[in-house]
Amino acid sequence: MIFSELTLPANPPGAEPLDREQIWQGLEQKAVDAVPYVEAITSCREIARQSPTVFDREIELRGARYVERVWLDQPNRVVFTRLEGPVLGTITNEILEQNGELSLRFQFALAVRPGDELPVTDQELAHDMATAYQAAVETTLAAVRWRISEPVR
Repeated sequence: MIFSELTLPANPPGAEPLDREQIWQGLEQKAVDAVPYVEAITSCREIARQSPTVFDREIELRGARYVERVWLDQPNRVVFTRLEGPVLGTITNEILEQNGELSLRFQFALAVRPGDELPVTDQELAHDMATAYQAAVETTLAAVRWRISEPVR
């Protein structure tokens, strides 16, 4: 099992400040379509909806197909549980607030599906995931900032 966690400030010095609702909207959009947010994901589509806050999506990640169940826990976290694919487990994207400062925490607990082998070691997979999710946090925040800076038409 591979465990990793990354927490980054939502509003680093010099950045356009974001509030919790703006960050939540970014996480929600990323849950629906991860392609603009996670470079390694090349396709993402909803395949089933259980409720307004729970749905299944199919993604292609580094050429592999995954099915994930997505739980939207507004306005705090999004949880992705991998149901199918070569790497199974849970990924959590969470908005944290401490002393009035917002941050984003991405956590994952993943394991290679029994009977499958990946062309990388667990350590390499953990490093790749941490790198990809740091980029995803930064891209999510940048996309939200871009969206709020666009003039309303």
